[in-house]
Amino acid sequence: MKKLDLKRFDAHQALLQIILADIKQYRGLLVWVLIALGSALLTVYLTHLNRELIAEREELLKHRDAIDVEYRHLVIEQTTLSSHNRIESLAQRELGMQRPTDEQEVLVPWR
Repeated sequence: MKKLDLKRFDAHQALLQIILADIKQYRGLLVWVLIALGSALLTVYLTHLNRELIAEREELLKHRDAIDVEYRHLVIEQTTLSSHNRIESLAQRELGMQRPTDEQEVLVPWR
């Protein structure tokens, strides 16, 4: 039984030596394969980051459009609330104000 285990160890050691010899012989090719693999993984990672940024950009554009619509509504509301006719009718109705007649007008002299 001991001889069998020793033979396995010798076989594994010989196999490891063959593998190391092949790696030494083809180390240039191995370097290029590792570079290609690293480049492929980096490409996948950068593509993933690019897609995340595009999704975030689309979300920000939607938010900008919503803010733009809200701004337009606020401008319309401001224009409506500040119109002269509305202010004049509110002054007459709620404050009892009216336009002065010609007799009520007083001119202030300018120096």
